[in-house]
Amino acid sequence: MQPEGRQSLDTPKYLKLALMFERQLRMGVLRIGDRLPSVRQLRDEYKISVATAVGCYLWLERHGYVRARPKSGFYVSRAPVTDSPPPMPGARVHGPIRVRLQGLEPAVAAGSHDLIDLGPAVLGPDLLPAARLNRASRVVLSAFPEHAVHGVDPMGDPRLRRQLARLGFRHGVTCTADEVIVTAGDTEGLSLCIRAVTKPGDIVAVESPGCYEFLQALDAYGLRAVEIPRAPNEGLDLDALAAAVDRHRLSALLIEASCHNSLGDCVRDDRKEAVVALAARHGIPVIEGDPFGDLVFSGDRPRPLKAFDRSGIVMQCRSLAHDVAPGFNIGWVHAGRWQREVERLKIQTSVAGAGLPQLALAEFLESGAYEKHLKRLRVALWQIVHGAREEIVRQFPPGTRVSSPEGGFVLWVQLPPEFDGIDVQRRAAAAGIRILPGAAFTATRQFGSCIRIACGHPLSRMRAAIGTLASLLKDG
Repeated sequence: MQPEGRQSLDTPKYLKLALMFERQLRMGVLRIGDRLPSVRQLRDEYKISVATAVGCYLWLERHGYVRARPKSGFYVSRAPVTDSPPPMPGARVHGPIRVRLQGLEPAVAAGSHDLIDLGPAVLGPDLLPAARLNRASRVVLSAFPEHAVHGVDPMGDPRLRRQLARLGFRHGVTCTADEVIVTAGDTEGLSLCIRAVTKPGDIVAVESPGCYEFLQALDAYGLRAVEIPRAPNEGLDLDALAAAVDRHRLSALLIEASCHNSLGDCVRDDRKEAVVALAARHGIPVIEGDPFGDLVFSGDRPRPLKAFDRSGIVMQCRSLAHDVAPGFNIGWVHAGRWQREVERLKIQTSVAGAGLPQLALAEFLESGAYEKHLKRLRVALWQIVHGAREEIVRQFPPGTRVSSPEGGFVLWVQLPPEFDGIDVQRRAAAAGIRILPGAAFTATRQFGSCIRIACGHPLSRMRAAIGTLASLLKDG
């Protein structure tokens, strides 16, 4: 799952070593019953500490790959489950088609108290820095009581805007604080950008599978979509995009290239550059979502499309709701050529911003707590997603295909063709589990046998939910 060549110094040494052993297990170099080097041998061979060597073996033991025998050492007890081929890409779609998502929202049976929510891409409280955010809130309430309890400029608190601009610089995006517009999550940012460049009935290009929130916005604003196939690890079909540009008058392109919300893969820089260049040649606004870029497991943060933008053609929408504070609901927009129009729309919809969450997040970012949190979160998410994926491969019906994410915390699951994702969603809801069907990620009801599972809970809860889903699939 963790791709070679994408690890960085940000990945803990024990995990790098554990992944090396896991690859050997997958390749058959190590087999059940083989004895692994002793902790001291591992320390001497790889020039690591004893604690790192022990951490490696504990990780392998937690995942069931090895067992410790008293006074003997660690032995291979289980090989990784047989891997799954990647899901199939979408078919070429000529469109355009009016986007309608009615009936595809995540549902759950009324009165279900033990809800397991695997629908929205939202982290559970166990994975969020609640204590550190509480501390940041107390700090700003003490230091800036009047500012914290009043509204701030609708464009956002200046202190927070400076911190968000600094984040952009670290990712290759040249941006001043004045160019940052703070929004109510990435949903408001997306809405502002779409309204700035389209009118009802316009045609926009979207990925297939795409982002559910993108399609929701297109549905709300009466827009038509041309779907461009997106292949795992390859990104948007550039030839199909070029053909759509020639065939239709496109008002915008909506895309996620850094780490995809459904597939979890990252697109190569040359392909990102080609998308931006094509859009710039034809004057087509690119609205970029970037929910999981900071959550790439290796810590090697991909450059967003905005980093390749030299003409202001890319409108970047980002948020801290996916990885820090869903309840604070803070996002931001860097709108390029359409900055003034987005500012005008923002003023129309927001008289003022919420002071306390913006100031608290500014303090959180300034203190360096964000990077520390991300470092821990990436490791935790890798373990959860990896473990959940293994359970799906092991328990779901033969012929199931599962994505191999490079980051984020969602799994795209393609069931055998006899299954219907919407029917699976309904039966899962009756059992108290929310999921999303593949049809929610397309304007043309493709991916009928697919579902998306969000892995924002501890692995024990994920395993229980996946076991329930597997039983439903066997009964169906």
